[in-house]
Amino acid sequence: MQIYWHGYSTVRIEAKSGDKEATVLTDPFQNEASLRMPRTVEPDILLLSHQDTKRFNLEGIQGKPFTISDPGEYEVKDVFVQGIQDRTLEEGVKERPVIYRCNIENMSIGFLGQLKRKLTDYEIEELGEIDILLLPVGGGEVMDSKLASETISVIEPRLVVPLHYDLPGIKTKLTDVNAFCKALGVCKRQDSNKLKISKKDLPTEDLLVAVLERA
Repeated sequence: MQIYWHGYSTVRIEAKSGDKEATVLTDPFQNEASLRMPRTVEPDILLLSHQDTKRFNLEGIQGKPFTISDPGEYEVKDVFVQGIQDRTLEEGVKERPVIYRCNIENMSIGFLGQLKRKLTDYEIEELGEIDILLLPVGGGEVMDSKLASETISVIEPRLVVPLHYDLPGIKTKLTDVNAFCKALGVCKRQDSNKLKISKKDLPTEDLLVAVLERA
């Protein structure tokens, strides 16, 4: 499996199971002057972390992906997706955040999208054991580095990919990824342009933070 980061909470996951290949894309961001979605991305599965789909750049997506923006269980090309939403929160509000647990290539991936608050007990239970956690860390309209660090302590993943942090020229005011590593205290960090990972490569002891360059 290979994981790429395009900016904000937009991640591309390329997976293969037997003779089946699948590309998962999360939260395509709205184009800005200095940050634009790649025009060549053609996912099989599109995960949206909010039921208000106007937040996302759906017009820039190629092909006809299977789009998920609601809680529930889904299976597409041997990728298993569980959309999680605590319905006890924000009663009466139709459009609410959704977080995801995905099982891909025998690994569990948690995607927290654009969440700004602590996880509820229900969400923690539904997420279960997570191998790889993708979560926002930059503050503003998403959780900040301190809350992200606290969330990691609760979930206890084996590997973390930070999302939604500052990049040169973006219009949103966010903290940089170094602030997140500082909040973690002990930050075993690996910087690369993509994360290539299999089950056998997952850390067995210390948490690994994979900081990805924008693809």
